[in-house]
Amino acid sequence: MRKSVKIISVVLAACVIAGGSYLGGYKGGYKSGQDSHMSAMPKKTIDIPQQAGEDENAPKPEEAAPKDTVGAENENLPPSADIRIIKKQDESSADSSWTNLEHSYNPEGTGTVTLYTSAQKIDNEIIWDDSQKWMVEVTDGNGGYYTLYDQNISNGSVYYDVFQKDKKTFINVYTMSGTGTTIKQYTQTENGFEEKEVYNSGTVNRVNSTVPSYE
Repeated sequence: MRKSVKIISVVLAACVIAGGSYLGGYKGGYKSGQDSHMSAMPKKTIDIPQQAGEDENAPKPEEAAPKDTVGAENENLPPSADIRIIKKQDESSADSSWTNLEHSYNPEGTGTVTLYTSAQKIDNEIIWDDSQKWMVEVTDGNGGYYTLYDQNISNGSVYYDVFQKDKKTFINVYTMSGTGTTIKQYTQTENGFEEKEVYNSGTVNRVNSTVPSYE
């Protein structure tokens, strides 16, 4: 009887020891297995498709070297659209209906610069309308005419001056009206006169002026 109880006690002790080892091994094994499983999972990568015509060896935008733009603005530029060339004509654009307001000899001593208006002069008095045409014309003294300026101006007047600088002759034409002022400059070249606008006030409300009126 005592022998049987001893045998049963030994078997139970062995079972308890075996069970504890199994549980400890299970827990450690589960965690270790889980870590192994997670580390063994393949990593996902995203491939960005290459666009058609794109060089795979080309540097990325952020890697591209900056362009040297110093002086680039002066390379291969087309002629300025602000410059107009006035060609020589064989006869004057002004006929007998125009009124001659002012003329002067050009600085070279040949030909003249003349300012005309379409407003009529009656008994030495100019009859001004709300608007009239204005013309500035240059003769070269050899039968050539250059119509520098020919515009219709509302409630305004046109003036000019002639000056020299660095052995070049310039003619400034001033258009002054109640809504603004513009200055166009003319320079004589081998191809004719170049016209360039050098000042434009834009639309304004003129409240006063000391510029004299034509009589």
